[in-house]
Amino acid sequence: MPLKVRRRSAIIGKRPYCTNSLLNKTQTSLTIVGGGLAGIAAAESAQSLGYQTVLYERNGVLGGRVASFFEPIKKQWIDIGQHLLLGCCTEVLALHQRLGLDQFYDRYDTTHFATLHRQHWSLTSSPYLPQRLQLLPSFLTMPMVPILERLKTGLLLKKLADETLTDISVADWFKQHEVTHHSIDAFWNPLILSTLNEMPEYAAAKALQKVIRACLGETRNAMSVYLPKIPLREIYHDNAAKALKKNGVTLQFYKRLRRIHWEKYEDTELPTIKSLEFSDGTIAQSDQYILALPTSQLWKVLDASALTESAEKLRLERFEPGAVTTVHLWLNRPVLEPDKRYCVLAGGIGQFVCRPNNDIKNYYTVVISAAHRLLNDTEMTAAGSADLAHRILEQLKTTFESPDLQLLHCRTTTCFEATFSPQPLVYANRPESSCLFENGTISGDWTQTGFPATLEGAVRSGLVRMKADATLPLHTEK
Repeated sequence: MPLKVRRRSAIIGKRPYCTNSLLNKTQTSLTIVGGGLAGIAAAESAQSLGYQTVLYERNGVLGGRVASFFEPIKKQWIDIGQHLLLGCCTEVLALHQRLGLDQFYDRYDTTHFATLHRQHWSLTSSPYLPQRLQLLPSFLTMPMVPILERLKTGLLLKKLADETLTDISVADWFKQHEVTHHSIDAFWNPLILSTLNEMPEYAAAKALQKVIRACLGETRNAMSVYLPKIPLREIYHDNAAKALKKNGVTLQFYKRLRRIHWEKYEDTELPTIKSLEFSDGTIAQSDQYILALPTSQLWKVLDASALTESAEKLRLERFEPGAVTTVHLWLNRPVLEPDKRYCVLAGGIGQFVCRPNNDIKNYYTVVISAAHRLLNDTEMTAAGSADLAHRILEQLKTTFESPDLQLLHCRTTTCFEATFSPQPLVYANRPESSCLFENGTISGDWTQTGFPATLEGAVRSGLVRMKADATLPLHTEK
């Protein structure tokens, strides 16, 4: 679109403030593009504040990367990735309550661990100790690390939570504090892989610090685990869509954003969105806009809209995607005890084993975070399913002393853009939500939420909040 410069006569309104942004009270209509967790959170919170909200999604379902698909051989819906929540995911849990989704999750207050050396351990909060010390008794019983290293690790956790960090990697922080290779392998790596989806050499120490602070300091039940009881599709599409519609949100599916129509006024710094054009020719106009899109999709839209300067401002090429692979196993017998649905694994390629559904006999998922570092290209696709599944099977046999364990059926699913790699400079310099448009914001777990690329970060990036003065800075970390 050619650049048009004229005096601003038709005022479209002040900038929005959503998680980052605030919608001006004098405006009534809002268009949201993207039906992932950020878009769902934006739609729910904006509609509750009285805005006429329309949500456009390029696929036929809500949920984005939190999705399921139909497994034709077993004839059942299975999740592309095994998602879980912790009690420190306060905004996700609050959104679940508002949409009535909390009923589809089970809560567990004990986290189980197992290693290739057949060592088993459970982490449970003590109700008798102050909040930041509540995990100490369980932590000190951890068998994988000698007692002196346990004590040092506990002190390092406190130090990491409290100190002021520079933009360095976790690995560099380890070197500064002389963390042993044994402690890294036995304790730190499982923590970093599961929360940051990255190896210590690439992950920002600040990102790990945020995780530690959230787990130790925000709520007493910060380490409680929430697991879905039904396929994610039923939670984040069927039931979330029903709740949003009931609240008055209009949902439009199979609407892929093609380009943004915009103008640049002489008395404003940023372009103003005039309308959005979708691939089927639909034109959407509203007072405010939220683009809740992944980096790859947003880049294409900005390029097609002749917003090269805006695209360069975001520097989207910095965001290296992080993959998560899930190995789905149908076995001849149970792996976990009847009262356990999940277990953290240490020492092997698989990092977390879960029984997703109690109604499906002997069906388990094993998660491999940072698959883009740990697996080759073939292993992350269907072509490598069998070989990878057998590697996982051998790990489970050893870990749970089950030599008679047999594989009846397997499937591998990989979300290649599950997260962005939280490398130090990228993590610290993510774009603010309000950096592109006068009357629109961007959202997503890759924006500057103060959190790593998690479900919690995605939800926080989308929340629309009211502020008394819309001219205040448009993002403040919660």
